[in-house]
Amino acid sequence: MTQSAIVKRILGNGYAEVHVERISACGKSCASCGSGCGDKRIISVDALNLAKAKPGDRVVIESKTRGILGAAAFVYLMPILFFFLGFVISSVAGLPEWAAIVISVAAFMLGAAFVYVVNRYVRKDKAMEFNIVSVVEDICLDM
Repeated sequence: MTQSAIVKRILGNGYAEVHVERISACGKSCASCGSGCGDKRIISVDALNLAKAKPGDRVVIESKTRGILGAAAFVYLMPILFFFLGFVISSVAGLPEWAAIVISVAAFMLGAAFVYVVNRYVRKDKAMEFNIVSVVEDICLDM
């Protein structure tokens, strides 16, 4: 998977901090879906600077599609899995329906917290690798 990014600073050890504009899931026709994802969101990642880019350069970064899709599946499916697991366990235990619902919602929130903790670990561990593969153009950024 390749994306366009802007180099913000050089970090050392061959890495650079780049800012990537998050692409919406609806393919930039956000007005049609009304989910509000059209607002530009910038994500900061560290990328291996293979192209020797400098701060201000617009670059192409590359990552393994498998890793991105796996992370997305994990983020979206894990809380739902916790939700259903909480409902099944509380139903098998013979708890009343209201208790099963409360436990399911609590399990969903626990699943979301689990995803948050794992995400922080993955970011620190640099389990998701990004590489700067080419410089597209030099631009001047006023920060």
